[in-house]
Amino acid sequence: MSAFGAPHTEAASGEGDEVQSGLRAADDPQATVQVAVTAARPPRAKPVPRRRAAHTSDASPAGQVDLCTLGYSQQQQEKIKLKARSTVAQHHEALIGHGFTRAQIVALSQHPAALGTVAVKYQVMIAALPEATHEDIVGVGKQWSGARALEALLTVSGELRGPPLQLDTGQLLKIAKRGGVTAVEAVHAWRNALTGAPLNLTPDQVVAIASNIGGKQALETVQLLLPVLCEQHGLTPDQVVAIASNGGGKQALETVQRLLPVLCKDHGLTPAQVVAIANHDGGKQALETVQRLLPVLCKDHGLTPAQVVAIASNGGGKQALETVEQLLPVLCKDHGLTPDQVVAIANHDGGKPALETVQRLLPVLCQELGLTPDQVVAIASNIGGKQALETVQRLLPVLCEQHGLTPDQVVAIASNGGGKQALETVQRLLPVLCQELGLTPAQVVAIASNIGGKQALETVQRLLPVLCEQHGLTPEQVVAIASPR
Repeated sequence: MSAFGAPHTEAASGEGDEVQSGLRAADDPQATVQVAVTAARPPRAKPVPRRRAAHTSDASPAGQVDLCTLGYSQQQQEKIKLKARSTVAQHHEALIGHGFTRAQIVALSQHPAALGTVAVKYQVMIAALPEATHEDIVGVGKQWSGARALEALLTVSGELRGPPLQLDTGQLLKIAKRGGVTAVEAVHAWRNALTGAPLNLTPDQVVAIASNIGGKQALETVQLLLPVLCEQHGLTPDQVVAIASNGGGKQALETVQRLLPVLCKDHGLTPAQVVAIANHDGGKQALETVQRLLPVLCKDHGLTPAQVVAIASNGGGKQALETVEQLLPVLCKDHGLTPDQVVAIANHDGGKPALETVQRLLPVLCQELGLTPDQVVAIASNIGGKQALETVQRLLPVLCEQHGLTPDQVVAIASNGGGKQALETVQRLLPVLCQELGLTPAQVVAIASNIGGKQALETVQRLLPVLCEQHGLTPEQVVAIASPR
């Protein structure tokens, strides 16, 4: 423990993230007592200026630390909070000596407490987590409880590597990064209960539940509700685990217990449909919104229960359902869309912003840029539909006038997940791919017109010469590989 003492004490002063400071002030009974005592004392002349002087002397060195002398760029310095700069300077030499880059130190400074912990305990960390990379340690340390999560790993990793869980380094880091210190401690404390009867969870299931915001609470709720949901409501253990393995898993499980009978008996849903709705971040809110809006959307707007379930079964399902209720009449009456088209747009993560963007941009895209409503719907009906529509509005004239593409080709590129990034990459790389590597614009479009078009284009630019010169492929073969459709 003494080895942790110095950095932890030092780091605690730098740990003052605004949110944490507010929480501490609200929750710390000692803070309340101090305020009360101070208020009860008669006013004195000297303490106020003395406190101001102390504040100035504490703050000014942090603000005046010039990290340029340590090799940090101006851009990197701007990413480091003023109150963390002196801590960065204090531990810079040790962290560089451990092999961390300045960019990694900047990232770690998001949670200043971790700077000292990593600087002092790095060798112990590598001994306990031998496969951990510098990036892995930064990924955990920069979280709001990162320093404590790293310390917890050092304390319990040995036992978590043994039976009954036998976790590897990647699993340990995943829990610490996503679930934080409380999840690490909970997995350690409950490892026997979670893997033994009656739960009988596998190590992978325990990791999946714990590796989310609120992981500790989800693990606790699984212990309470898995038997109930299986025995009384007919769910399988795998379904319970799936619901729990998201941010807000605790709330989602409790809401499934409460609403599954209502949604099945009163609204005609199946248990599998209820699970599909609950199995996302925000599952609680989505279930409650389905209970509230399913009758309205079916009776007043002509949707089927299956369509309502489909919309709700995405991240942001609550918001998407509410936006469908609000905008379906407008999009159908004023813009000529069908209910099925509105559902198609809403039935993705980000359905709400996609619907709102269709309402805003459909007239512009059709009247000014010559697209059809069907093309606008095709672009919007993907993850990232909002961003794709906005990028089409911005880049369609450029890609057609300056790069010789047709509007149909631009739409084809945009009508995939990641359409925004694909369009921007076509604008940037089409001249290079055509002039330097001999591809045609049609080949570039074929590569870009898939999910992951951006990455495919960048990979073709990098590997086409290698694959042709060193491995004997033709450009057409490389394009065919990169264009899976």
